[in-house]
Amino acid sequence: MSFKQKIALFFFIISLYSGIVHFSYAQETEDKENAEMHTDEKEHFLFQTSKGQWNIGFGYGLGIAYQNQTLNFTNSEVLIDAFGGINAGYFIFDKLLLIGFLHGGIRTVSFSYSNKNSEYFLGGGPKIRKYLKNGIFGEASYTRSKTELSYVVNESVSKFDGFANVYGVGLGFGNFWMKRISLEVILNYYYLESNYQNSLIDLTKTSSNFSITASISFTGGKTKTE
Repeated sequence: MSFKQKIALFFFIISLYSGIVHFSYAQETEDKENAEMHTDEKEHFLFQTSKGQWNIGFGYGLGIAYQNQTLNFTNSEVLIDAFGGINAGYFIFDKLLLIGFLHGGIRTVSFSYSNKNSEYFLGGGPKIRKYLKNGIFGEASYTRSKTELSYVVNESVSKFDGFANVYGVGLGFGNFWMKRISLEVILNYYYLESNYQNSLIDLTKTSSNFSITASISFTGGKTKTE
């Protein structure tokens, strides 16, 4: 091997070694940052879900409802739900949240301008939520809703006032990257018992709803960690 070849080999080995050292340092730094982020998220989770904390939040959802019968004013057993709500809660124990909430929305066959058959609802009630590890939680709720149903028959709009009892369960996941803010996604199932009345008929029906909800919550109060 000539002298030039030896020099070239030497610089190649030095460059290769430098690259390996740089890569190892970068990987170690990334692993350290990820570990710190994971630790922070865990601390935020424990902080936000500790006894005595309170939070407020709001969210929106979209779902599919299945009725127990095909009604004349919908001509369908399957309807679309869109809704939003606000809530306020208090942790009565660590990871156990008691919530009061209000929500409202619309149920319809479609959201096209030509569709005039729809149901509007507004209600509220209690909810209880239990957090598990890693931000996973389960919840159960009860809602008493005021409803107004309208539909068109022979170009004439008929309206029904009514009410509904809504029983719900949900499974969700919360993200706690920030100390006082959490982002949540929830899969919900609701069972509805609805009653509609006007001067002509008294109608009772049941339906099931499957929906997904996205929400954001803000935590208040202090703990010993602050």
